[in-house]
Order: sequence, then structure tokens, then C-alpha cells
Amino acid sequence: MVKFLFVGDWHLRGNNPRNRTDDYPEVAKEKLREVFKIAVDNGVDAILQPGDIFDRPEVGIAVLLEYAQVLNECPLDIYCTIGNHDIYGYNVESYYRTSLRLLEMLVPNLHVIQSSNDKPIYMAKGRYKVYLTATPYSKDMDINGYGYSPDVEYNDPDAIGVHIAHGMLLDHKPPFDRYSDLYKVDTKASVILTGHDHMGYGIYNRSADGKLFVNPGSLLRMSASVGEITRQVRVALITIDEIKGTYSADFIPIESAKPGEEVLDRSRIEEEKERQYAMENFSALIQGHTGNKVLMDINQIIDQVAAEEKYSPDVVRTALQIIDGQREKVEA
Repeated sequence: MVKFLFVGDWHLRGNNPRNRTDDYPEVAKEKLREVFKIAVDNGVDAILQPGDIFDRPEVGIAVLLEYAQVLNECPLDIYCTIGNHDIYGYNVESYYRTSLRLLEMLVPNLHVIQSSNDKPIYMAKGRYKVYLTATPYSKDMDINGYGYSPDVEYNDPDAIGVHIAHGMLLDHKPPFDRYSDLYKVDTKASVILTGHDHMGYGIYNRSADGKLFVNPGSLLRMSASVGEITRQVRVALITIDEIKGTYSADFIPIESAKPGEEVLDRSRIEEEKERQYAMENFSALIQGHTGNKVLMDINQIIDQVAAEEKYSPDVVRTALQIIDGQREKVEA
């Protein structure tokens, strides 16, 4: 058997995202150590990761060294690719001046696959050979399904290709265009492991061709969306039988991940919703006073409505800015 532990985006950083109430860097280290233990306990051959190791291309030296120390505790090889947060301006060629590149130099067992053209990494040889390839994020990702198949050929018909990709592969249609449909995407690999989408689509066995797609979601929660608050943080155990040529995936929960409502703060999100509602209501009141007619002294109207309805100065100021912006568009 060949086993991999697949872990979603890490987004390592030295401070807290604005919606986290705990100590994010310490939680990250705790989760990484739990990942290493899960890998050892399950006898995996390597840990796989889809990119966005860091939350930005460049982190402070102290932050880099702290995470390097933790990663050096891992007794197994870690294979990853490059995410959009790991590089400057979505440019893979900038990798050589990023913190991820320096991390790779400091952690001997960390291997960054930089191109889908890279020679496949040979993992096992039974009746079926197991190869590992990856596609980093780029400006071309998710254009016509690009990113979910290696650019090198599997010459051996009995090869089982495991492909890691940092792309927006989804099992549903999102409210944006740049994504790939996992029901339709074309790939030469047998097992496709993806990140980028922090929620994850789970495990999907495509019945048409037997392809296995896996995205467990990110290891660390960055936002306080309702989905993130309720999402279970987990990793995926990938098992490949190189004798029979079969492969499967199972989820393992991260026990150190606390319930979302304990570590994620939605107050700013709710405040923004209330502010938006107040602005919409305020706009409706102004429209009622003007009767949809263009008035010369709109400032006077706004002041009057604000006084009557007791709106805060911030709402009034924002309303005036919006109106001024609309005037500029009309005059242009």
C-alpha cells in the first residue's frame, strides 16, 4: 500500500486575521504537529499539500524561522506546490524571491513542485507504479480546465498518477467565472488533490472514468463566514493499492480545531450588514423626501432626514460621499 496524508491550504502568518479571537500562529503550530502525528500513526509515505503555505509572499524572518522549526519536526517528506498567496502578483517566476523558497531551503524534507512540466516523482513500484505531479497557481489556472492534469506524459499504462493542483475546482457553479467543474475537467491523473477553495468539496468519485477528486478544505480558518464557522477542519488519508490498482480517500478530523463559534468573531460582519441596511433605508427615506426629483440642495435634505431619523454622522457622511460620486459620473 502507498499512503498519503493530504492537507489543505495552511496560510501561515505571524499575526491574527481580523476575525480570529485566539492566537492564530500558536494554533497553526499545534495543528501542524497534530498533522505530523496523524501521518505517523497511519503509516503514510508522505504528506501532500496544495499550496498557500504562507498567507503572503514575504513574512518576517522571526515568523519564518518559527515555522521552519516546527516543520523540521516532521519525520516525513512533505510535497507541495505553489499557491497564489505564496508568490508576487500571481507570477510563479517570482517564487525564487519568496519566503516559501527560503523555507524550502531551511526544511530539507519540504519539496516544492514548481511546474506541471516537472518530471513525475516516483513513489512506489508494484504492478501499478505511483507517480506524483503538481500544478502551481498561475494566471492561466482554471482557463478551459487548465491545471488539473500534468503536462508530462504517463508512458506506462499501469501508472497511477496523483496530481496536486492549486486551483478553483468546484462541484457547484459559483457567482464568478474563473473556476473549473470537477464533473467535466479533463485529466490524465487518477487522483486529483486540490486546494484554493477553503471550504472544500470533500471526496468525489467520478463514475464516468473512475477519477478520484479530493479537497478537505483549508487547515486554518481565515474568515468568519457562516460556512467556516460550521465547517469541520479535517485532512484526507489517500490509500493506493499498487498491486490491485485501486485508490480511495477517507477524512480524519483535526481534534485540536475548536468549534468555529469559539474562535471566529462575526461582529464586524454583522456591523457591516447593519450599516448596509441603514444606508439602504436612509436612501429610501431621502428618495421619499425628494419624490424622485432632482433638488438643488441635497445636503439640506440629507441633514433633515438624518435629524428626523437620528442617523449617525458616519451614515450621513457615507451618503454624501456616494451622492458626490454619482454626481461626478453624471457630469463626466
